[in-house]
Amino acid sequence: MKISLDEFPSWLSRELERLTKPATGRGRKLVDEATRALEEGKSFFQDFSRKGERDVGTKRDPVSYRAARVLAHSGKQGFETVSSVQVPGEVNWESLRAFKDSLSSSSRSLKELRNRAAGEMSGLYILDMRSFSGVSDRIRKNGEKLAGFLEGEGSALQKARTLTGVSVAIQAAVEELRTAEGEVASALVDQKRLTAGARELAERLDREAGQSGLGEVLEIERELRKESREFRSDTLAHLQRPLRRLRDLSQRGEVPLGVEEREALGLYIELPYRTYLARATGLYLKPILGSLRKAMDSGKLGFKPRKAGRVLAQLDELVSTDSLETRQTRGRELLARRSKLLRNPECKALYASRRETLRNLEMEKKSSEEAAERARILREKARLAEQRVEELLKQAEAKAREYLGREVEIERPKAAVVTVH
Repeated sequence: MKISLDEFPSWLSRELERLTKPATGRGRKLVDEATRALEEGKSFFQDFSRKGERDVGTKRDPVSYRAARVLAHSGKQGFETVSSVQVPGEVNWESLRAFKDSLSSSSRSLKELRNRAAGEMSGLYILDMRSFSGVSDRIRKNGEKLAGFLEGEGSALQKARTLTGVSVAIQAAVEELRTAEGEVASALVDQKRLTAGARELAERLDREAGQSGLGEVLEIERELRKESREFRSDTLAHLQRPLRRLRDLSQRGEVPLGVEEREALGLYIELPYRTYLARATGLYLKPILGSLRKAMDSGKLGFKPRKAGRVLAQLDELVSTDSLETRQTRGRELLARRSKLLRNPECKALYASRRETLRNLEMEKKSSEEAAERARILREKARLAEQRVEELLKQAEAKAREYLGREVEIERPKAAVVTVH
């Protein structure tokens, strides 16, 4: 039998009513019987207490007086114990089990109360104490009947509780799935919007690149970046570590360097190409290389022969040729041309606009990546929710087969997750 997910709760309710109707009727009778025993117990203990209070006023010998006081006190305690039992208004597995436990607890308390009272009465009120035991036994037997019922015929109520719990869990899991699917759809829409925004900004950058000299400025900057990479990786190929050691030795006073030369050395280590092109620091490179050569010759830098040989060869090549001057001249010419182009107001405005666009593009890309990650996390959340729904539906089908004897196939919820390309 196939049944839709929406129809399952109402179908299950009808089936459970058929399953539990006999047990519910029998359970109600047991509750009524136990309630009568409790009411009889209340009435008994009220009379029990009143008798003790009456006898307290008439007994003159100490033993009888004490027994009367115990009788009155025990009656009050017994009444409170029986009154504390809560009678269920609805017959189901939880209420009957709680009622059974309460009856058993009340019976044990009455038995303990009876034994204490009997021990303090010195053999008086024997018939009253037998009646006390009878009340306690009736309450105990009603608890035992309920316990036997719950283990037998009443187990149908437990089955109904299990199936109802599964049905409620299915509804909650489906709701969670729908929420997760909605969140995924929203995240994907955000991702699509951000991706489109980033694409539009990239296209704007392409359009601006060819306007009013801006393209030439960008080409110059690409060339300068290329020169910078080559200066670090080729011109100073083997000199980065030696220059750092030279700086350390000069700071300790082991290699003499002027203050300005030492400051320039620190800049060459961090930003070599920019420092070399700068008017204030470009002139210090050859003196620094000369100081490095002297430190190498003295052995203060502590390099092994093979490394020292490469460093010395590099130094000889740089000092003996005009490659440094050629690279410096080329770089400064590029910088001068760039500055001239940016003095044009229109080109300068476009360049500033491009920088702002680049910043916006970076933010859009970052936001798009974050949206994609959020969508991935939410997809996983939706997948787990769908898996949970499937597990619960299989459990419901298995329990319906086991408890109700019905072969039922519940339709699965249709996936609602969208994909954005």
